[in-house]
Amino acid sequence: AAAAAAAARLHAFSAPLGRIARLDVANWMSQLVSVIADTPLHRLRLPGTHDSGAYHLSRTRMGDLPAWLRAVDAATRGVVTAPLTPFIAGWGEAQSTAIDGQLALGARYLDLRVVREANGGYYAVHGMAGDSFENVLAQVASFLDAHPGEVVVCDFNHLHRFNRDEHHLQFLDLIERTLGAHVVPPALRRASTDGDGTVTVRDCLVANRRCVCLYDGFDVSPAVARAVAEAGCWERRRSDIWSPWPRAGSRRQLAERMRALEDAEGEGSGGGHVRRREGFFVLQGVVTPDAKRIAKAAVLPDWGRPRTLRDLARRVTPMVCRMVTGGSLRAMCIVMVDHIDVADVEGWLLGAYSEGG
Repeated sequence: AAAAAAAARLHAFSAPLGRIARLDVANWMSQLVSVIADTPLHRLRLPGTHDSGAYHLSRTRMGDLPAWLRAVDAATRGVVTAPLTPFIAGWGEAQSTAIDGQLALGARYLDLRVVREANGGYYAVHGMAGDSFENVLAQVASFLDAHPGEVVVCDFNHLHRFNRDEHHLQFLDLIERTLGAHVVPPALRRASTDGDGTVTVRDCLVANRRCVCLYDGFDVSPAVARAVAEAGCWERRRSDIWSPWPRAGSRRQLAERMRALEDAEGEGSGGGHVRRREGFFVLQGVVTPDAKRIAKAAVLPDWGRPRTLRDLARRVTPMVCRMVTGGSLRAMCIVMVDHIDVADVEGWLLGAYSEGG
C-alpha cells in the first residue's frame, strides 16, 4: 500500500512536458517533473535567496552587529543608536518579501542566518534582527503542505550567539517540531541510487520528504552531532555545500568572479563544463557594499546612487539574470540573489528546461 501511494504521488506530477512558453514559478518543479525527476538536486538550476530571513528587519533590535555597538545601544536604551538603526536596516534588508513570498516567486534554496537573543528566542538576522524562526519555519512548512510537488533546501548557517550545546539542541528541536514531517533524512540520501551524492527529485516525491536541511553547527560536540542526525538534518561540510563569497564591490567584479568561481568548481572537457562536486554549489549573485559606498549614500546628495540594499539589488539582480539566461553562466547549481522579486526566475528556468531551451 505504501509503495502504491508513493507511485501515485509521483504519477500525479508526471504529465508530458512538451514545449513550455510560461511557467507557474510557485509550482515550477511539479510542472517540470518529467524533465527533472531523476536529476540530483545539486545538479539542478535552483533559484535561491541571499539572506532569506532579512526582510522587514527591526529598527530597534540589533542582531549580529559588533558587541560594542550593542552595548552602547543597551546602555542608552537605544537613544544614541536611534539615528543609525534605520540606515543599518536599509542596508541589511536583502529581501522584500517574507519566506512564503520568496518560495511563491520560485526560490527553492533559502540562506538562513540565525541569532539567539537574550530572551532565548531565535531570529533571522542581517545586522538588525528580523522575524522569529518559529514564523520562518512555519512558512516553509505551510508552503510545502500547499505545494506537494516542490522541494526546498534550507541552509542553516552563520549561527550567532549559539554559545552552548543547549542553544543548538533547542534550535534543532524547533526545526524538528516544525519541519520534521517534511525533512529529507540523511538515510534517504545514503539510500539514493541516482542522487550522486545528494538525492533526486523522484526520491523526495516518492518518500514525500521534500525539505533538505543543512546545519552548520554539526561539529560543535558529539551531543550536537547526534541531535543534528536525529532532527533529520544533513551535516554542512564543504563537501556537502560550497558557497564561496565572491567579495565583489561592483557589478563588473561580480560578473568576473562568478564566472571564475564556476570555472573553479568544474573542469572543462571538450569545450563543456563538468560538475566535480557531489554536493551543492552556490553561485552568490550579490555585490557587497563596502563602508565607502554606504558612507557616500549617507552623506552625499542622491545623484542616483543606491541608498539601500534594495536600490543596489535593482541593478545587480537583473544583471545576474541576464548572465544566466544569456549563457554567460552555465548555472546548473544554486544561484542566489538579493531581492528575488526583481529577478527573472521564469526566464532562468525556461532557459534550462524548456524544450529547445
